[in-house]
Amino acid sequence: MKWTVTRLILGPVVFFLATLTLSRPIAAETIENQCRLTVRAELMGPNCRVVNPASSNDACYIRNTQLSANFDNKVVQCVAHGGPARRARDARM
Repeated sequence: MKWTVTRLILGPVVFFLATLTLSRPIAAETIENQCRLTVRAELMGPNCRVVNPASSNDACYIRNTQLSANFDNKVVQCVAHGGPARRARDARM
């Protein structure tokens, strides 16, 4: 009787914890967002290390269409290389 009650309580708890653990995001940031952070900081300065500025009035907002195209191209290249950390690591080697 004691084992039955323990299993009835412990089974759902273990299942819940396993589901909670496995449903968490694996990566904190996607590679694309990491690249967006890095490229925006590279083009606009270190204070602009944000994925998307809050508004179009933000100093980190890219208004120039030529700069915007350059930003997009650099983000695509960064993602193709495996992310900003990979690019820096490859440059050292």
